[in-house]
Amino acid sequence: MSVHFDVSKISFFGLDDWSVAVCAWRGCCLEVFARAEHSVADCLRALEKAGIAVGKDAHHPFAGTRLKALGACIASHDFGGHGKVARTRISRWEKVHELRAYLAHGTVKAAGSGVVIQHTNYDGKSEKRLPPRQLSRIEMLTVLAELEEVQTHLHDQLGQIKALATKVKPKKVATKAHPGSDPE
Repeated sequence: MSVHFDVSKISFFGLDDWSVAVCAWRGCCLEVFARAEHSVADCLRALEKAGIAVGKDAHHPFAGTRLKALGACIASHDFGGHGKVARTRISRWEKVHELRAYLAHGTVKAAGSGVVIQHTNYDGKSEKRLPPRQLSRIEMLTVLAELEEVQTHLHDQLGQIKALATKVKPKKVATKAHPGSDPE
């Protein structure tokens, strides 16, 4: 079940409790990330069900790796213009997806003019405190609007890919003829 927030009901400029608005904003952003991850998973399932090899990374626990697997699968099949558009939408989602770790795993603190997000990255051996991200109230709204726009475009385009899943064929790989071989 997904809860779709009406951003206009979050008081970004009123006199109510700003920390509650910050939590609601963070929740809205995380909901958008979850919707995108479900769109990717649904598309991978549809491709797999249609008999298309999606690769082992399609079942990877990391969402970014599954997204790359989907992009590679789409790139290796002929979806007409829909494949090219889908890869562009995936690329755009990858750019906004970078904020996910900050929002999901970082500490978000309300500041008078917006938020400060602090994230520490763990690589299995050490930790690295990343520079804090500061967003004004206007930037917060802009980030959420961009996330929603990019996620919607990704979802819509992956719907086209799912619809074509049973009709696509692998792209033909151009091979160079060996010198002296018969061109037949």
